[in-house]
Amino acid sequence: MNDDKTPREILSKFYEDHNLEADGGQSKSYVKIDIAPKFYFYFPNFDARKKAVIKHDIHHLLTEYETTVAGESEISAWEVASGCKSYWAAFFIDVSGAMLGILFNFFGVLKAFSRGRKTKNLYYNKFTTEQALDMKIGDLRKEFDLDKHPKDIKPTFTDFVLFMLFAFFGVIYSLCLWIFLPFIVIYTIYIKAKPTSKY
Repeated sequence: MNDDKTPREILSKFYEDHNLEADGGQSKSYVKIDIAPKFYFYFPNFDARKKAVIKHDIHHLLTEYETTVAGESEISAWEVASGCKSYWAAFFIDVSGAMLGILFNFFGVLKAFSRGRKTKNLYYNKFTTEQALDMKIGDLRKEFDLDKHPKDIKPTFTDFVLFMLFAFFGVIYSLCLWIFLPFIVIYTIYIKAKPTSKY
């Protein structure tokens, strides 16, 4: 627990511990998406994604979801259920992450979705990114009711029904994404072939 520390104080170590870029990859022109060990894709790091990435990283600190594939699927479900508001890039990326998690981490994703329905997040813009970076982790958790709803929350019947409706939408959305797969593969080959690329 880092309740007495601020995100600004611990994000650098968080990035280092999880083998991420010093700024979470915000400054890069591309994003690496790990599907499985040694199997990944790249896609462009567009401005709407950059707008959300620091808040997403702070969410990791608040929720304690890991940066593993399973953890990313859980935080994706939590962000969708707690509300992405005007952060449309976060919403669509989160849907993809949650759908991937459903395949092998169904109950983890369901619990995270249930937890999200009872909590809020930084996407509501109650605090600016700079303000959030300098607030204590414990205070942010209380602000968003995360102190009242831990990771091992027990989903209700309503949670389950809404989750299945979300999953239905996610399946349709995921099928539509296949249209973009050739472009993502081409972009991945392009990034890997760049002489200065470090991957």
